[in-house]
Amino acid sequence: MLSDASDAPRSADVAAALPGETVACNLCGITDVDAVAAGGAFPMVRCRGCGLVYLNPRPTADALLSLYVDYHARHGQDGAAWDRLMDRVFREAAKLLCTTAHGPGLRRLLDVGCGFGGFVAVMQRRGWEVEGLDPSPTAVAAAEAMARPVRLGTLDALRDGHRDYDAVTMFYVLEHLPDPMGALRQVWSLLGPGKTLLLRVPHTTPIVRLLAPLGVGGSLYDPPFHLYDFSPAVLRRMLQRVGFEDIRTFPGQPTVPSSPGARVVSAVFGALATGIHALTGGAVLLPGVSKTTIARKPSD
Repeated sequence: MLSDASDAPRSADVAAALPGETVACNLCGITDVDAVAAGGAFPMVRCRGCGLVYLNPRPTADALLSLYVDYHARHGQDGAAWDRLMDRVFREAAKLLCTTAHGPGLRRLLDVGCGFGGFVAVMQRRGWEVEGLDPSPTAVAAAEAMARPVRLGTLDALRDGHRDYDAVTMFYVLEHLPDPMGALRQVWSLLGPGKTLLLRVPHTTPIVRLLAPLGVGGSLYDPPFHLYDFSPAVLRRMLQRVGFEDIRTFPGQPTVPSSPGARVVSAVFGALATGIHALTGGAVLLPGVSKTTIARKPSD
C-alpha cells in the first residue's frame, strides 16, 4: 500500500468517517462471528469457524492508506525512540536468524513494514544484505537520512520478482494488513527453499476480555490501525495453510517503552511470560502478551 497524502494520521473519530466495508474471515472465509469488543465504528469480532479475531466492519483498503503517512511519528516518536523501544526484540531476532542461517554466501533479508529501519541497521552490522520496505513516506525519508536501505512500498511491489531471501521479518506488521493470508503467501514466494520467516504480533484479546467489566472496551486494539489480533493457535493454522513448517512461538524479549510505568509493566509481564514458558517446557504461552513466531519454508 502506498500513499501520497501529506496530512498526519487522523484521529479515531475522523477515521470512523472513512469509507467502510464488511469482510469475511480472512482464514476460513465464513461470515459467522461473535462480538468481542465494541469500539464505536470499530467492533472486533471472532470467527466462529476458526477463532480469528478481526475488525468488522473496517475502513476500506484505499481509505486505510491515508492513515499511514506519519504513523510511526505518532506521539512524537522518531527513529531513535523506535530503536530504543525495539532494541531487545531486534537483538533477539538477529541472534535467532544468524543461528538458523546455514550455507555459504551472503545472507539476504527483507524487513517488511520496517518503519525507520532499525532492524535493517541491526542486520547490516551483522554482515547481511538487507532491504527494508514500508508504506510511510515519512518513515522512509527518515530511514534514508540515516543511510538505511529502505524503500517506499509494500509486498505488492515485489509480487513479480523472485528474490530467494534467506529471511523475511515482520515486526508488528501482520495485524495491520487487510489480507494477512495473502501477505503470508507473498512472503512464501519470496523466500528461498528452507529459509525463515520471523513474525512478532500482539495478542490483545485476552486482556480486552479481562478488562471488559471495567468498560475498557476495544480501544486496546488500537483501531483502525490494527485490523486483526492473533492467538498462537490461529497464527499457526494460517502459517500451516500457506505451507510453512517447523513453526515455533515463544514470548520473546519485551519492548522497552519510553515512559517508566509502561517500561515496568512491559518488563514484569515479559519476565512472567518467559518464566511460565520455560517452567512448562514451552507448553504454556501467557495470554495477552506479544509473541514471536519463527517458521520455515520447506526445502526442495
